[in-house]
Amino acid sequence: MSSPPTTEAAVRGWAPTGRTVATICAVGILVVGQLYVVLPVLGDLAQVWDTSRAAATWTTTAFGLAYGVGFLVTGPLSDQWGRRPVIVGGLAATALSTLVVIAAPSLGTGLAARVIQGLTASFFAPAAFAYLAERIAPQRRVFALTCLTSSFLGAGVLAQVLAQLVDDAFGWQAVFVAGAAGFALSALLLHVVLEPGQRAGTTGSVGAVFTAFAALLRAPRLALLYVSCLAVLGSFVGIYTGVQLAPPDGVGTSSTALLALRASAIPAMIAIPLLATRLSTINPELRLITALSTAGLAAAVTAIPLGGIWVATWLFVFVAAIAVAAPAAVQAIAAQAGQARATATALYTFALFLGASAGPQLANLVADNGFTAVALAIATLGFAGAALAFASTRVHST
Repeated sequence: MSSPPTTEAAVRGWAPTGRTVATICAVGILVVGQLYVVLPVLGDLAQVWDTSRAAATWTTTAFGLAYGVGFLVTGPLSDQWGRRPVIVGGLAATALSTLVVIAAPSLGTGLAARVIQGLTASFFAPAAFAYLAERIAPQRRVFALTCLTSSFLGAGVLAQVLAQLVDDAFGWQAVFVAGAAGFALSALLLHVVLEPGQRAGTTGSVGAVFTAFAALLRAPRLALLYVSCLAVLGSFVGIYTGVQLAPPDGVGTSSTALLALRASAIPAMIAIPLLATRLSTINPELRLITALSTAGLAAAVTAIPLGGIWVATWLFVFVAAIAVAAPAAVQAIAAQAGQARATATALYTFALFLGASAGPQLANLVADNGFTAVALAIATLGFAGAALAFASTRVHST
């Protein structure tokens, strides 16, 4: 009897690309989607907690800040404990913390619950990035990382669409019940799909970890790239917060109109990963500069009051540009980080979600002046990010 054919992945010990990437990306949508699920239900939360919709936007900021800060700790923890235990344990904890949000009786306790949820959710991304970088075959690694990054961005659209559908059908509490069930199922699924691996065995202190962060930030080129990353999710979350707080002219405030506007960007999230191989041949800093400039231009154009189709078309362009910018940023940073790539990636994700935390408040600051003001503020943020990325190319590496 002849032996079954042996694949290259089996010979070299690589994880199966299709099953691994598909599962991790699906869970990534669920995890990062928790940042956005509150946007369609801001009115419900404001009513239940007896506060304003503007104040309720802090539920996005609270989650995003905790999520980003958590990366600074959970990234190093995954080096010591292993990728699979950190991912699975974090998902199980997030299933519980997501239910806590429902029990919150006021805005203050709701914000505290969202902070806890953000901290538990932060165990996923750094370990997932590291797992794909270590266990996926090199020739498929760019594709895998682009898919994961795109899933995080896709969550911004898909989570809003699904949350609005669930809210309309069952109420806002069902949004978080469904999320908790999804986390519990994801923990079981990834325990099966992910392969156990050896711990990195690092024994450095917490102080040593932050010393490594500081060393990266002392490099001017990397520092500029990190600051430019604030514009990636900052502009993305900001413009969709603006859509909720001050709907564009011609869109209206009905749930159907807002649902259609959010859903119009979904094809962009599907298309960009399919172009990952071709895009990877372009210098990542050039991709980042071009993408953020395009996002700024698209946001500015949505300020022109020419109706819902006009806004939807340019939001599609905007989302596509952000989907290009995110993986370009992490690749540009990794290229400059040398052997400190894991630490550099943790800082990248921190910067990404620090921007995501600030985006809603930027939109909230100008929303009283209408969507045009929001769009122009977001455009400014996009252009500023592009300028910082460009400035990084003018600085010599150290």
